[in-house]
Amino acid sequence: MPALHEKGRRTFFWGPLLVAAASAGFVLGAVCVYFYLRDPIGMQLQAEAETLPTNAPLDKVVALGRIEPKDGILSLGAPAPDRIRRLLVKEGEKVEKDQPLAILASEKMREIELELAHIQRKQAALRLQAVTANGQAQIRAAKCRREQTEKLEPLEIKALKNKIAFLKAQEENAKKDFERYIAAGDAIAKQNMEKQELALRQAQTERLATQSQLEKLRMSSTLDRQAADAQLEAMQAELKQSQSAISLDLLDAQIKQAEERLKETKIRAPCDGKILRILAREGEFVGTQPILQMANVDSMVVSAEVYEADIEHVKPGAEATVTSDIGRIFYKNNALKGKVAAIAGVVGRAQVTPLDPLAATDKRVIEVKIALELTSEQAQLAVNLIGHQVRVEIFTKPAEESR
Repeated sequence: MPALHEKGRRTFFWGPLLVAAASAGFVLGAVCVYFYLRDPIGMQLQAEAETLPTNAPLDKVVALGRIEPKDGILSLGAPAPDRIRRLLVKEGEKVEKDQPLAILASEKMREIELELAHIQRKQAALRLQAVTANGQAQIRAAKCRREQTEKLEPLEIKALKNKIAFLKAQEENAKKDFERYIAAGDAIAKQNMEKQELALRQAQTERLATQSQLEKLRMSSTLDRQAADAQLEAMQAELKQSQSAISLDLLDAQIKQAEERLKETKIRAPCDGKILRILAREGEFVGTQPILQMANVDSMVVSAEVYEADIEHVKPGAEATVTSDIGRIFYKNNALKGKVAAIAGVVGRAQVTPLDPLAATDKRVIEVKIALELTSEQAQLAVNLIGHQVRVEIFTKPAEESR
């Protein structure tokens, strides 16, 4: 109760009254802003869902979605940390498949590596040619030595056999002469007899020596052939070893590797499309983050998120309409038409949420792709609305029955 004034009058406390009035004003303003900013699409979806009976058959399923390219948005970046040397495109520019979009600073280094790989390959080819020529020459020499052994051996054996035959005949003559000297007795001087005996022994010794030489020749010829064969095999193995140490296939693979690394220094378009965003600048160091984003905008779809409780009513090929409160394409055409092209098999959390703070955002949804049926003019307008949130109606019955 207000305290009494000195003269008996009551005094009001204006401070608490002002605080209460300000609080009421803030609350009223927040309520106004809330109703002003409420998402009309989300409110309408929630209102429609609440007005339908739980077990009532559905003529259509309503969901939120986003416009996007059929094949999605491609984020392109460097295969390894690098620096951007040059950007070759701008946002909104149309590009063709394999067209260079950006050049990385490592291009010069990769060109040097490729040139070095070609030089190493050329030098290895020359070295292999020299090693092969030298090895083949040694092999030919070994073959010649073996051939020489094979051809000269019969001649030497024949010569020794002839010499042995001659020595045998000489020995026989010396033996006959010696026997005649013995038969003559004292008629022949003793000195002549000894001389003839010495000639006989000499003939026998030469014959035996020649026979030993023949046996030695035969044995040495066999060993020479074996040694020549072993030497030939060793030289052939040495040639193969020398050739295997110089691998042209390995150097060819290194050249291909260098070529691929050089290609990686140019970021190229994987398909025809349009540059949507450039996320880095020239001279900027990039790691795992993308450099730019592009998409093939020839075919546009709507990625709708259907509540898991309603997905049983959605069938492939079902007709659908797409609407929005903004966008020139919707002002002019009111609604876009399409058909259900694909239904995902995974339930997930909603990525497209209404702006209404009171709308349910924790419901589980399944992604449904709606293939849009667009004219050329509509397609050009839809390209500029990638990511735009829309309202999707998927008919559970043919369009004529739903109407």
